[in-house]
Amino acid sequence: MRTITIKLLDYCHYIFFIIFTIIGLFIYQDYGFNIDETFTRKSGLYWLIFLSDFFSFDEISKIASEKLNTSDDFTMPWSPQMHSYGIIFDVPAAFIEIIFSINKPLKIYQMRHVLTFFYFLVGSIFLYKILQNRFNNKLLSVFGCFLLILTPRVFGEIFHNSKDIVFLSVFIITIYFYFKTIEKENYRYLIFFSLFSAFTTSTRIFGIIIPVIFLFIYFLSVLSHKKEIKNFKTIIIYFLLYFFFLYLHWPYLWESPFNNFFEYLTNLNIFGPKMIYFLGEYYNTKLLPYSYLPVWIFISTPILNLSLFFLGFYFNSKFFILKLLRVDEVKNKYDFWDNNNEKKDFFILILFIVFIISGIFLSPKQYNGWRIFYFLNFFIVYYSIFFIYYFTKKKLLKKYIIPYSAIVLFLISINIYKIFIYHPYQSYYFNDLITMKVKRQFEIDYYGLSGISFLREITKEDKSSTVKIAVNSWYPLWRMKELLAHKDKTRVKFIFDNKNEANYIYSNEIFDVDARKSKKYKLDPSYKIYKRYIIDDIIIYKIYIKK
Repeated sequence: MRTITIKLLDYCHYIFFIIFTIIGLFIYQDYGFNIDETFTRKSGLYWLIFLSDFFSFDEISKIASEKLNTSDDFTMPWSPQMHSYGIIFDVPAAFIEIIFSINKPLKIYQMRHVLTFFYFLVGSIFLYKILQNRFNNKLLSVFGCFLLILTPRVFGEIFHNSKDIVFLSVFIITIYFYFKTIEKENYRYLIFFSLFSAFTTSTRIFGIIIPVIFLFIYFLSVLSHKKEIKNFKTIIIYFLLYFFFLYLHWPYLWESPFNNFFEYLTNLNIFGPKMIYFLGEYYNTKLLPYSYLPVWIFISTPILNLSLFFLGFYFNSKFFILKLLRVDEVKNKYDFWDNNNEKKDFFILILFIVFIISGIFLSPKQYNGWRIFYFLNFFIVYYSIFFIYYFTKKKLLKKYIIPYSAIVLFLISINIYKIFIYHPYQSYYFNDLITMKVKRQFEIDYYGLSGISFLREITKEDKSSTVKIAVNSWYPLWRMKELLAHKDKTRVKFIFDNKNEANYIYSNEIFDVDARKSKKYKLDPSYKIYKRYIIDDIIIYKIYIKK
């Protein structure tokens, strides 16, 4: 029996990822389509045309051009002036679409959902490798992946969010190669570290912080030990490779690297709405309170993750603060770390602090929760596992292992239950630290994931030859029509000028004005609520019909 248990522990990571893959492939079709998806698809087609022309792949260029010109814009408008996003997901997705002759809109976006899932799967595998590298415990490493995957908002994004989930995945891979780089003086790992640093930067501008912190850690090494100056060659090689790979894989930079990169930085605020609903008030997205990011993290991260994270972060930061206070007494080679594991922890600590400060005080326009900062879930998981490892190593939990384990299992069961009841809207999860009243003081369905579900529901219920639908929110529901079956698509007619002609009025309560003061979305009294789609006290959308 003991032998079987040991073998199961040896292969637990394989079992875990196989089960996760099966679940993902089983449920990916359940999810809606978000407001960014046509934008990212068209960006991929645009750059595929550019690359095909550059390398004289005429047939691919021709097909991609036809698709770009005839693509129905069912989500967010796109223009060539908005093509500065990185290409590491969108171009491969466009290439797959063409090579496999995927032409039906529904099949195109389902393929992209599967691809997003596989990017996340690879990122999760590298998360396991990071945790195994640092803590050398397979069970803890699998548990860390478990924590990430069972974070409802992450779970809900891994099929349709090809920007933030892809960034999270590439970010994790970059951290792994940093860990390997400092362990071994091996140019292979340095090359991969610089390559993925470049990928991270082009995917989200926050990625540029990684090279900066890498350089900062090196300067600290030199201050502690002058002989470290000999490693300056490594730094030079890293940055040369970083800029080379950044330029090489990002065609946006080819014509004018410096001008286009700075244009990319200045264009960060052109996307998204001008106004959002936060804590019961409407705010200009450029004038959000500093509490925006911390509040969103606190209310939409599972209680288990938050608890373990705060404890892990406390003990880890305390360790380095004490080192700083005793820096003059330190007899070791370096002031802040004694070995590679401590150096890794220090890198993660500085990186996290810089990201948090940037997110609160210096970040670009934020909207729809904290999705552009979902990569911070990596730090939440890292410090959670650090705390468990720290106390296990010191045997401080041994006396209370049973009650502590029971609490953890109970909180995990809550996460699983929430994922189940929110399905397929886990992206809108809130934890139980806030009340129903507070939950309704935030925007919910900015993505518009409910749009296709509503249309399918109405066309299934109403068999009329013409189903007239109006929209009472900012969301352009009519662009979802293309994803309906042909027989339903021909029956649906959207009413734009006079909502009173509609049989049904849909609202996901996403507004571009202060709905309390403006009359823009005020409905005629002749309409009453027909249905409300509610999950865990959260209103996803409403349907109105005439009385």
